[in-house]
Amino acid sequence: MKVKYDLHTHSGLSPCAEDDMTPCNIVGFAAVNGLDMVAISDHNAIANVKTAMAVGEAYGVTVVPAIELQTEEDVHILCLFPTYGDLEDFYLSIDFPYVENNPEIFGNQNIYDEDDNVVGVENRLLLNSAAISSWEVKKLVESFNGVAIPAHIDRDANGMVAILGAVTEEFTVVELSTRATQDHIDETKKNYKVIIDSDAHVLDSISTGSEIDLQSPTAKCLIDYLKG
Repeated sequence: MKVKYDLHTHSGLSPCAEDDMTPCNIVGFAAVNGLDMVAISDHNAIANVKTAMAVGEAYGVTVVPAIELQTEEDVHILCLFPTYGDLEDFYLSIDFPYVENNPEIFGNQNIYDEDDNVVGVENRLLLNSAAISSWEVKKLVESFNGVAIPAHIDRDANGMVAILGAVTEEFTVVELSTRATQDHIDETKKNYKVIIDSDAHVLDSISTGSEIDLQSPTAKCLIDYLKG
């Protein structure tokens, strides 16, 4: 079946995202615009994922457990998992350096409940690289049943191609941004499985045009397809 998706959005937990990027607003936007599947993939953090999954159950939208990890090379890797438990186990195994966030400089890092209330903040600045390489991220993600995907490889900022010169050979799935040209998409598909996501930091940037063929719109079917 055709599944409409956006697997790369940022909630207000990411300091560079707008405060109205709450789990409820993101999932609600997805539902209203006909998306079957969405992921909140915050920078180096997961505190809004479980709430989004609960909202997704109410709205009939699959919320894929996810995180966007920044590696020691400053490369962004989108990490997707079949269950929240797998995501949490992966997250807890990563060594993140502690630098205090300054909201006035970097932005708020809000944690929300299902009614859009701010119920906490993350004090650790989420824009610093984790102490792990891209190659190690892939191995670790797979050990927790997930799939690791170099994010927005068509962009200069934190893209693997711009930083390392190429997508390293161990990766078989890549992400292109919604700004990628059709020629770029077609050329990339010759060598990789490709997903196309928004990397949305504001609500009206969430993509509504990407589709993928899955047996059913579940996180497990998605992960199986990407791995397969």
